[in-house]
Amino acid sequence: MPRSPAVRQREEEIMAQRFKREILPATEDRPQIELIRSARRTRTISMQHDGVDEHGNPAYRLLIPAASTSEEIDEHIARLLPRIQRRAARRERATQLTVTDEYLRSRALHLAQKNLPELVASGRLEKLSIRWVSNQRQRWGSATYANTQIRISSELQGVPEYVLDSVIHHELCHLLQPNHSAAFRTLEARYPQLLRAQAYLEGYALGRSRAEGERTEGERGENSAG
Repeated sequence: MPRSPAVRQREEEIMAQRFKREILPATEDRPQIELIRSARRTRTISMQHDGVDEHGNPAYRLLIPAASTSEEIDEHIARLLPRIQRRAARRERATQLTVTDEYLRSRALHLAQKNLPELVASGRLEKLSIRWVSNQRQRWGSATYANTQIRISSELQGVPEYVLDSVIHHELCHLLQPNHSAAFRTLEARYPQLLRAQAYLEGYALGRSRAEGERTEGERGENSAG
């Protein structure tokens, strides 16, 4: 049953009230920050590093309760921004070392020699092609058995090495078992930090999903308000 214009208008008003966005311009002391006020939040405060802005400068987003005052916002920024900046800097340094396809290949060969000697013995690694891809957001990695190709999602650039290794190991196992059979799971279980890495990826995916959801709803609220 179609919603009446009055109902749609009320929904738009509620969405506009739930999320309000504004931009705090950069100053001499801090970068530009996107401020998102959420009616759903009562106490929870979070800040995120969000790539770069339109000028190529680091972008940050602060999510706060809707009723937060200017003084509280300044306090949150002063407390959280240095921590987020340090974390982003560490991630960037780590990423610079790991974003090359050559790095992926070196990790793949190391992991195969350590955990999958039968793959090394098969000679298939001589034709191995492994690379980062940016169009793979639903899966961390994928493998093509026929031509020995592995693709790793660029979403994983900057994650801890043991997490990236777990994904590479998973895809290497597919070069022996192109399925998720019991035999495949036996091979996969050879990676010693498998459960720890799986827990990290589950939390990482959940956090990314929540952040994208809040941002999307915030944008919808802004569009409805306009």
